[in-house]
Amino acid sequence: MSEENDRILEILLNFIDKIEIACFDVKKSIAELKGVAKPIIPEETFTVLKWQSEKGPILGDYEVAYKNQNALENWQHAYNILKENNSVISNPFHLEGYQYRYWIYPEKYDDRIFRKKLSEVKS
Repeated sequence: MSEENDRILEILLNFIDKIEIACFDVKKSIAELKGVAKPIIPEETFTVLKWQSEKGPILGDYEVAYKNQNALENWQHAYNILKENNSVISNPFHLEGYQYRYWIYPEKYDDRIFRKKLSEVKS
């Protein structure tokens, strides 16, 4: 492929990502208006990813899903949800019934998603 074709594909993928985020916002707004109690984003959106165990001095045991080790469509969809919800470690994403909390670290990594079991969270 030429450099020009690569650039066109990159623009198209960015456009599709923005449409996906807009669709998520519309679904979320409709669910809020209808008073939907169940999660509008099933946890399977995240559990289908391949996770690797990690351990850190502050977090203890946690897991990471790397972009290059997952189906791009699944990984990007999950990443977009977390990005749209500003889901960072201090504001992790989880809905009622989830077993894990999920977050990204966009200032440092744009190729990984993090998770930790909710029961292991110290509040």
